[in-house]
Amino acid sequence: MPAHLLIGAGAGLVSAALFASAVVSAALAGLILYLCPLPLCLAGLAWGRQSVTLAGFVGAILTLLVLGASPGIVYAVTVAIPATILVQLSLQHRTVPDPAGNAKQIVAWYPAGRIVAAAAIMAGVIASLMVLLLGPDMTRYQAAIDQMIPVIHETLGADNEVWTPEATENLRTLLTRALPAVMAIVWITIALFNMWLGGAIAKGSGHALRPWPNFHALELPNAMVIAFAVALALSFVPGILGLIGTGFAGAFLIAYLLQGLAVIHFYTLGMPFRTVLLVVLYLAVLLLGWVAILVAILGLGEPVFGLRGRASAAPTKTDDDNTHD
Repeated sequence: MPAHLLIGAGAGLVSAALFASAVVSAALAGLILYLCPLPLCLAGLAWGRQSVTLAGFVGAILTLLVLGASPGIVYAVTVAIPATILVQLSLQHRTVPDPAGNAKQIVAWYPAGRIVAAAAIMAGVIASLMVLLLGPDMTRYQAAIDQMIPVIHETLGADNEVWTPEATENLRTLLTRALPAVMAIVWITIALFNMWLGGAIAKGSGHALRPWPNFHALELPNAMVIAFAVALALSFVPGILGLIGTGFAGAFLIAYLLQGLAVIHFYTLGMPFRTVLLVVLYLAVLLLGWVAILVAILGLGEPVFGLRGRASAAPTKTDDDNTHD
């Protein structure tokens, strides 16, 4: 068997083992689940499409055989299939005329912004499937939420002074409306983090099959603005349809947060203490929700106002600098 297929099969085995470990070990379940897509992303970004396709197939089959039908389907839908699609998109390329005229043709890789858009759509779809799995109607969905409340009380500490009936009802209401968005946000964060980490490892090892994209050039498709507006409007509709809209809105919000960060990366090129400024910004985004929303609004304004196009005099960066961009 060719080496890239052996690596793909091994990556699928490792990913399935991580998923199985998360299922049986509650203590490390969160951390292990976050890394389940990494072997697939690394195999594909370093050894090609056939490698990631085989990795996803092997991982799904092993999970199905070892853990059963339900965990196997969950693994396939949330890990194997999305990771395979994202890697396949990342490796798409074509030759185009060199706009600078330095060569007859250059290789144009699938834009990073479209990869983020694809991840956002998949996050919305997965969140919608989870909502329908919890309950295809609001009665059963609400019953599933009610079953989570005692588990949350036990996890956080069942203090009657804290968990008053009013506080419990507020938590119930919040979970009912926000859970789809939370699921979508968590999924897209995990997916894109593993794509980034897999690409970084592939680049560091010298096996990367595509150049490292410039983050400051990240640009979402313009149609995403309409999709986000529709999802946001649907999120105010009562019932399951509104919950599905909430899931897509949460995923698209993260996509525009990334585009907003890309705009800030662009405008800070060449600035003194740029690294310090970006570190402070990222900490603020992680710790202060309103900062993240402001950055996402900045990202939404990019296709409308062409913010980066207005800064044509911004300094360029060298290839070495792009690694940290």
